[in-house]
Amino acid sequence: MAVFTIEDCAASRSPGRLLRRLDKIMSGQIEAKFDGFDLNFQQWIALKVVRDGVVGNAGELASELGITTGATTRMIDLLESRGLLARDRTAEDRRVVRLAITPAGRETVAKLQGDVVSTWNEVVADFTQAEAELLVQLLAKLLVAAERVAGTPVTEDEEA
Repeated sequence: MAVFTIEDCAASRSPGRLLRRLDKIMSGQIEAKFDGFDLNFQQWIALKVVRDGVVGNAGELASELGITTGATTRMIDLLESRGLLARDRTAEDRRVVRLAITPAGRETVAKLQGDVVSTWNEVVADFTQAEAELLVQLLAKLLVAAERVAGTPVTEDEEA
């Protein structure tokens, strides 16, 4: 079992700081690629996770993005008004509102996905393929462990 010491978590090596900095830097880099599109990176992520089946309703989307349900509702309203996302009441229970990406939403995700991937490829350019794959594998394992500790349900495809 791995154990960190206080020295291991010094500011320059703290896993939390490293992850926060990575998220901030990458989000900024990718957001810059969205100039000229009437969409920001977080909205694109929302469309992508709906398209990929990672989330299916507003509550799951709020949890995935780490934003309030109110902010999620406003985002869904905006994406719906732009014809990128739709609310779908299920026939079995009209109270259940599923999110569905529209053809225009799919096109938007696809159009910007190459820019997102190329930005990541720039960052990992000095990695070997094996190192890049190991990085993703370890991050997925870390996420599963963090969700377990936090008591967050883990989906089948997230299990490492």
